[in-house]
Amino acid sequence: MNDNLNIRKKNSTISFNPYKHHLGFLRMMIKTWKERPWATVRQEIKYIGNNLTDLYYGHLTTDNIFYEITEFAEKQNLTTPENLAEWLSPFEYSKIKLSDDSIWVIKQGQDPEQYLHIHPGKYSPLTIRVKASTLKTVIALHVFEIGFEQTDLKTINQIRTDMLNLSPVKTLTYGKGIAKMMANFSSL
Repeated sequence: MNDNLNIRKKNSTISFNPYKHHLGFLRMMIKTWKERPWATVRQEIKYIGNNLTDLYYGHLTTDNIFYEITEFAEKQNLTTPENLAEWLSPFEYSKIKLSDDSIWVIKQGQDPEQYLHIHPGKYSPLTIRVKASTLKTVIALHVFEIGFEQTDLKTINQIRTDMLNLSPVKTLTYGKGIAKMMANFSSL
């Protein structure tokens, strides 16, 4: 499955994977996924990938982010892949600050139509760095409506191995890993 799923906006030049990079989007999707068969959910959460990811948790929606970055790109005349390449040169990426002080990385995308590839900056304001396997586990716990406080290591490992095809975890430490990410989703 393509690890670079993009939200397609009409006439957008932006490539962005909200499954990997936007907590608010994932919160919204969890509500949808609760109504879908698990096989469908499992396919869709593959868009998260398998590596560490930077997850934006600020108040800007994906639409807000698209708007602000599009506005920035227009002001900087980043209206073609060639203009973007020139603006980035000699580097492969650049960082910009959005209205909420979050930092976003702009890179050259591979799609000639969606050539502005964006993601939250590593260790930047309003961003948390998380393992994809941890994120998938937390999503599954929410989809199955299993609270972290109501479960144990055996249940979590059963979900990881049976439902997500992930390796089991050795321990659960409150304030770290799965427990820490559960707190970020607590407003569901």
